[in-house]
Amino acid sequence: MELTLKSTAFTIVIVTLVTWAWMVLNWLWLRPKKLEKFLRQQGLKGNSYRLLFGDLKESSIMLKKAKARPLSLDDDAAVRVNPFLPKLFKDYGQDKK
Repeated sequence: MELTLKSTAFTIVIVTLVTWAWMVLNWLWLRPKKLEKFLRQQGLKGNSYRLLFGDLKESSIMLKKAKARPLSLDDDAAVRVNPFLPKLFKDYGQDKK
């Protein structure tokens, strides 16, 4: 009786862990890659999906470079506040064919 109870509990734990692992894998990798594939099929371009941090590293580097330069009155303030968005519009915007 005790052996059957232990093996049943072990089976439940294993099934729960595998189910949880599948849900996390789907949430973190499979679903975003599937959405990226659908967007590419529709003709939308952009950066590839990167697990967890995405474009954070590139964005922070660009922000540090923008803040390191002195700001004059003739400069565009939007580029200084968030330099990553104008770059994305330049690279993947509608004007780019």
